[in-house]
Amino acid sequence: MRLIPTTILLVCALASSSMLMSQAQLPAVFLLGQDEAAYEKLNVEHPRNLLVVSGNDTGKALNHWLDFILTIQEHAENVKYDINGLKVFLHVFWNEDGSIKHIGYFVKPDSRNFKPDELRAFFGTFIRAYKPKFSSDKKFSHYTTASFPTLIERKQ
Repeated sequence: MRLIPTTILLVCALASSSMLMSQAQLPAVFLLGQDEAAYEKLNVEHPRNLLVVSGNDTGKALNHWLDFILTIQEHAENVKYDINGLKVFLHVFWNEDGSIKHIGYFVKPDSRNFKPDELRAFFGTFIRAYKPKFSSDKKFSHYTTASFPTLIERKQ
């Protein structure tokens, strides 16, 4: 008889914890590897990649990405945050309108040292300041590495 209330309590506790886990969301800026379940869900929610959004044109996709990296570098200059020496894995998740929903990052071992809170705050201000330059009828993402300073120039 005592087993029934204990079993019911255990089932309720497990149900509430799984509901909390399924409701957990990644912050706008997150460290890659921080929450694998939420990260996988984010990947499912963003089914397209930058190449598909660029019409499967590798040149166009490259130009979109290089322009994006230059925009990050310009933002760093505008807010006076030194990102020179940063080498990072980036996974950027865009909404359909081209605004950024999330940036996942992981600083590479051969990068200059950065304070994690400052880097997270920098990417957060970038997300808020970013003006979309392309869009899609579905959410999309792009995963690659980036190094700063960027030694490329925009085409005029």
